[in-house]
Amino acid sequence: MKDPLVRFSVAIGGELLQKFDQYRETHQYPNRSEAVRGLMRAALIEDVITVDESDAMGVVTLIYDHHAGRISERLTEIQHLHLERVVTTTHVHLDAHRCLEVILLRGSAKLIRELADSLIGTKGVESGRLVLTAAGPIPHAHPHGHDHDHGDHHH
Repeated sequence: MKDPLVRFSVAIGGELLQKFDQYRETHQYPNRSEAVRGLMRAALIEDVITVDESDAMGVVTLIYDHHAGRISERLTEIQHLHLERVVTTTHVHLDAHRCLEVILLRGSAKLIRELADSLIGTKGVESGRLVLTAAGPIPHAHPHGHDHDHGDHHH
């Protein structure tokens, strides 16, 4: 069962409203309410992942030249040292030399950041990026905590 929507007013105008409406259109939100909800969720997620102990998911993207001295082996060795955090890895050949590797990580925000830094900082990595998000629902719909039937939930 969904929580009931509550209406509240926000008074803005001028350039801030114009910029917000441009943002809403660029990101294809159907209306201002959806855009505000999206920004609120993003702020709450950002707040959660700044806490080192929070349960998080990370996506690390790496681009490297696979001919650069054992880089594939070094990246694999790092992942093997952290099997409990590595969920999956996808490897794509971009051209005759360069590869894209996408690594999905799960654990505390701090440990994910440290592991991502280790992977991105590996000699031979041309570029790397970590996208970090909260693993739990944001915001918690029922802070008093009880079980929910997710039988109809599909991915």
